[in-house]
Amino acid sequence: MKSARSPKPLVSTLVALLFVLAFVLPFFQYDYLAGPATPFDQVQAGSIRYGVILALALVWLGIQLFWKAPTEATKLGLAASATIVWLAMTLFFNFHDPQYGGPVAFFALMGGLGIVLLWTRFLADDISF
Repeated sequence: MKSARSPKPLVSTLVALLFVLAFVLPFFQYDYLAGPATPFDQVQAGSIRYGVILALALVWLGIQLFWKAPTEATKLGLAASATIVWLAMTLFFNFHDPQYGGPVAFFALMGGLGIVLLWTRFLADDISF
């Protein structure tokens, strides 16, 4: 049986990182896109920002669904992508918001438990590729 390495986990991780950066980078914020040096207003700036975010999400989903790779490579790509998105949420979300801070913190803790379980599976010694 021939063992081939798939670049799918790496590409999935990079697209997930671009997805997170589209939320965080000031280039995609409303103030920058609708500034005095650009021809866009607030609505157009929001459309551009969320259009880029949606496009990256669709590219990531297409990679996961249509790229033929071994099952373990797909699972590793999903685990790495979930870790990046979870870390970004825990680092950049404003948990001091009285309306959404508590529920998001709860689901962040539950997501952290899921991330630990995913990586425990991959770091176990009994997995054969």
